[in-house]
Order: sequence, then C-alpha cells, then structure tokens
Amino acid sequence: MSKQFTEKELALMKGKYASLARKYNTTTSYVKMIANGDRDHNSKLAKMVHNDIGNIVKLFTPIDWKE
Repeated sequence: MSKQFTEKELALMKGKYASLARKYNTTTSYVKMIANGDRDHNSKLAKMVHNDIGNIVKLFTPIDWKE
C-alpha cells in the first residue's frame, strides 16, 4: 500500500486539486478522495494521480535551512 498523506501535506495541496483534475480529465472530488485515502489507488489513473499528489507535496514542502 502506498503512503497516506498527513494533514500538513494535505494542507499544502489546498487549491491544487482542480489543476490535477484538469490534467487527468476527472473531477476534483475524485482527486480529493485519492489524497484523503477515501478511494483506493489501484487503477492506473488513480496511481498516476496519487504519484502527482506526492510530487506536488514534495515541491511545496518548505526546506529547513537550519540543518
């Protein structure tokens, strides 16, 4: 099973669900359900959406420069 996203990671996704929905020609609700873990990501489309959510979270996560 792939990783579930934390509340902080889901907060980073706010406002970006519609862009992913347009990219994959699906609904915003479908993308949100995958992100929230309400829908399994066992189809090819769901796996691609889940992977892109992970990439977006990684892109928008602030870097801790103190390390």
